[in-house]
Amino acid sequence: MLFVRKERNQAIGSPRMRFIHYSVLFVLLFGVVSTGLFGATGNLVAADSASEGTGYTTDQLEGLQFLNEVRTRAGIPPVQLNAAITKAAISHAEFYNANQADLPGLSAHSEISGKPGYTGRSVMDRMKAAGWVPRSQGYAAGEVMHFQQKSSKAAIQGWLDTAYHRDIILDPSYTEIGIGLVHGTAVLDAGGPGMTQSVGGGISVYPYDQQTDVPVGFYGNEMPNPLEQFDVDYSGYIISAATDRDMVSHKAVITDDKGTEIPYHEEFKNENTLFIYPKSILKGYHQYTVSLEYQVDGALDTRTKVWSFTTGKGHLLTQLIPTYKEIVINEGGRLQLQTEGKYDDGTTDLLLGDAVKYSSNKINGLSVSSTGAISGIKSGDYIITASSGTLSSQLKVKVYPKLKSKVYPAADPSKLTDIAGNKAVPAIEWALKAGVMTEAGKGLFKPDAAVSEAEFWTMLLKAYNVHIEAYQPAKMKIWSDAAYLIAKDRNFPLNGISNLSARDSQITRLKIAEIIAAADGLNFKNYDAVNFVLGKDYVRGVTELSLIGYQGGKGITRAEAAQILQYLRPKLTELRGRPISVTPNSTLPELPPKVLYVKPDSFKDHSFFAEFHEDHTLTVEGKFTQFAGQALKVRVQTGGKNPKQIEDLTVTLDSEGRFKAESGPYEQASLNLYLATPGVSYYLNVQYNTMNVSQYTVTE
Repeated sequence: MLFVRKERNQAIGSPRMRFIHYSVLFVLLFGVVSTGLFGATGNLVAADSASEGTGYTTDQLEGLQFLNEVRTRAGIPPVQLNAAITKAAISHAEFYNANQADLPGLSAHSEISGKPGYTGRSVMDRMKAAGWVPRSQGYAAGEVMHFQQKSSKAAIQGWLDTAYHRDIILDPSYTEIGIGLVHGTAVLDAGGPGMTQSVGGGISVYPYDQQTDVPVGFYGNEMPNPLEQFDVDYSGYIISAATDRDMVSHKAVITDDKGTEIPYHEEFKNENTLFIYPKSILKGYHQYTVSLEYQVDGALDTRTKVWSFTTGKGHLLTQLIPTYKEIVINEGGRLQLQTEGKYDDGTTDLLLGDAVKYSSNKINGLSVSSTGAISGIKSGDYIITASSGTLSSQLKVKVYPKLKSKVYPAADPSKLTDIAGNKAVPAIEWALKAGVMTEAGKGLFKPDAAVSEAEFWTMLLKAYNVHIEAYQPAKMKIWSDAAYLIAKDRNFPLNGISNLSARDSQITRLKIAEIIAAADGLNFKNYDAVNFVLGKDYVRGVTELSLIGYQGGKGITRAEAAQILQYLRPKLTELRGRPISVTPNSTLPELPPKVLYVKPDSFKDHSFFAEFHEDHTLTVEGKFTQFAGQALKVRVQTGGKNPKQIEDLTVTLDSEGRFKAESGPYEQASLNLYLATPGVSYYLNVQYNTMNVSQYTVTE
């Protein structure tokens, strides 16, 4: 596991801010080597014969040569070994080895006064104690560590394979380094004048142009883990680009050797460094080309940097995993199968194109293309085999008969006397005209009447023009028997299939979510079903777009049933049925950002509300009684995981702690807002043309 900590420090006399870097890398590699240039006492010892006359060991010289080769090819000036910095690096490796129990995690870069071998708390303290003299006009200093290493060259490669450690050892502000390797603990300390040296072409990249044998992946072995911001566990090998002046704009495109564009996550740091994390592990023995258009501070023109690199051995496919183990379709229905591959590095990825072939156990009844496009021809149960090389996996496909159809007669909304003024009038009129619902009797619709399970299920079938009476049993006992026979045949999760009394019980919104998931051919239960219908935008919540705002335990009225079905009908094109096995929750869609549906009539204390209007203006309101009469600031930033500051909006609270302000327009699709109060900020995200309210806090 790799750990990074960085602390900012102003370089005295430097025209630009530089950094003191602290970092440490933990990986499970083993080996024992000699202490190198300095012994346990920190005194200079004899170098081995291979490096006689230089004052440095072969390991240190090989590490220096390797690092400088990379820096040169990347367009960065080389560094030289410095005896004082080397002494500091070795002494810290020795200190860590002797006191590692007291130095967990990021504290590995610190030293504790009074402990054996103490030479200074920080890397700068230790470098000065060893005799390094920083220049009076400013300095930059940094440190990286790597454990259980057999050579300094291997440690350097480990640092290059990460983001933030690579940023340190390829930093052009460093001119001198020291390398220490003591019983597997590798330390590289670096120092410089604090001013960035000239970089070839004004930009350095890694992997560098025409580099070969590049690794294919990054697995998050760094702390802070850069992949956490994207909520992923791994990525393709990290690509980085750094300019010698601030990069004010950039646009990157990555393509493989077939010209296919590679999707990626990006991170922009320190105003001049771009990290690119491909969303999938790269393919082995493939060439990738990066095209970067960028503009630097003070330059009017847009510059372009194009470079290519070739990967080495890729990861090995070890298992095929169908996305769904069981699939349900109708006769005439079509679906594209998907299979994931599991690899020897523990990663999984969706197999696309000709990476996997598909075949069926029956040639009649189910059409299956080699790329996994299936079409139901005849009802029945089928087995499909996915194969890649010597690997294979199977999944079940059930084809249901096409549902018999009927056009239900329309009812006239104008004859109903109790729907005028109801907020659900458009949905009620749709349901009546489509034959989905009828009057409740005597010219009344009864919009506030509760809806039972049997009633909702019947309405759903009618919404899809299912001919319910065509499934009527020979001996009908209850009016809903035909509808429930359809549900039973297709494994819909209706309580009334086995419990007749449940048919007349008021249906809950949670049960509705399970039924709609089943209608889409999936088997999700409880709040997984809610997550599914919200993620697919099949059903809206009651108060807001969130699991809580969905209010799964709430029953529905006839007016609400009309609204639910009108919203669903154009989004879900057909009714299928539910598989026997539970659908893996790994296939659940991502839940969209929270959206408020109805503006509160009044605000509770410590409430922060925002409305991002259709004309792109923003309204913020709220109530914070304890700050009545004061002025607070709202930080307006771009939305997403890498927000950028747009402006600060000042709001003035009245005598009761309420405020309201308007600003904009803003061209962004979403905004992140932080209301700063003394000690605490209140955060919310608001999408364009939506509302949101938050009581979430972020401690400053």
